[in-house]
Amino acid sequence: MTVKPIYTFPKSLEKKNTHYCPGCHHGIIHRLIAELIDEMNLLEKTVIVWPVGCSVLGYEYLKTDGVEAAHGRAPAMATGIKRARPDR
Repeated sequence: MTVKPIYTFPKSLEKKNTHYCPGCHHGIIHRLIAELIDEMNLLEKTVIVWPVGCSVLGYEYLKTDGVEAAHGRAPAMATGIKRARPDR
């Protein structure tokens, strides 16, 4: 009987401890995003716009390009990035 892995660590996720509070779900969300990026093979095309707040340090945990946005400006920044770089 061959044992097949049911989970592998996402290659787009950094192997480090997070700064989030115990019980916070931000780390789980980062893992889910990383799994999706890997599954869709989008690591080289991904630019993440990080909002203000606890998640602003998310760029430390994902191996993607990213920018930080001011309060309420993340959608506008993401739109600008997509218009300027439609390939990303």
